[in-house]
Amino acid sequence: MTNDDGERHLIFGALGQDGSYLGEQLSSEGKNIVGVIRKSSVIPNKLLHENINYIRGDILDPTFVFSLIETFSPTHIYNLASASSVSESYLHPELSLKVNFEFVRTLIENIGKYRTKSGRQIFLLQASSSEMFGPNHKSPITERAAHDPRSPYAEHKSMAHNLCLKARSDNDIKIGTAILFNHESPRRQLKFVSRKITHGAHLISKGIEKKLILGNINVERDWGYAPDYVNAMIQIANNSSTGDYIIATGQLHTISEMCQIAFSAIGIDNYKNFLVSDTSFYRTNENSGLIGDFSKAFGEFGWAPSVSFKEMVVKMVIEEGLK
Repeated sequence: MTNDDGERHLIFGALGQDGSYLGEQLSSEGKNIVGVIRKSSVIPNKLLHENINYIRGDILDPTFVFSLIETFSPTHIYNLASASSVSESYLHPELSLKVNFEFVRTLIENIGKYRTKSGRQIFLLQASSSEMFGPNHKSPITERAAHDPRSPYAEHKSMAHNLCLKARSDNDIKIGTAILFNHESPRRQLKFVSRKITHGAHLISKGIEKKLILGNINVERDWGYAPDYVNAMIQIANNSSTGDYIIATGQLHTISEMCQIAFSAIGIDNYKNFLVSDTSFYRTNENSGLIGDFSKAFGEFGWAPSVSFKEMVVKMVIEEGLK
């Protein structure tokens, strides 16, 4: 790896939706990147970029984590590793706790250990989640809103977020948190509702499927475009902003509206004829109706979403046809 600008970026969760866009953007800027991935991961050819060195390993192994930091001496670490499915966190709460909280604790401890040993500071960007706030908040949500987690995933992300705040205040660890509201892209896994919709619409348009089975289509969310949100994280890191930042669009849209746009993009206007609402898919404690206030991010470094909800859904549908 070269080191022309003195920056070295370490990304945990480098093959996930956000991590892959982050690596791509940093690589295009000529940054030196180490992307940490699972031992079993297969790297898609489109993610093999010149400046990214992928390292396989177990992030739950503290020795492995410290060896990465000591070997590559990163100036910036991005923690995008997450067991990010709310529904799966009910099925596997112990995994959610390990990945979403215990790993963050290990990471912070090893950053402190490295600083003591080397005298060098590392900036940590922690990806937090709007799920921390719970369903009963008045919108718009700011960085100061109290947490009210209603799922194992939300609870563990809240615990990790508060751990970051404590490490920042008590130990002067340089940490910025991006509190991410829902954000989607063609790189979302099929288990997420946005990809389920765009993929399902594509299959129906080809005659492969006849129906799209969803839960409550009246759920409202503040949805943004993942590359926009990655850009926000980069700006936080570039400015070494040791604060907390809501990253959102400030607008609500329903699952039904997402379906309408997706089906319309492939030439189907009567989209409701193809939808089945299955109550077994309804989620208790659904975080419906929360709007994020991104004014702090806009005021400090001019960040604002650039891709509209409709543009995002259309991009996803178009990409389905290219896969």
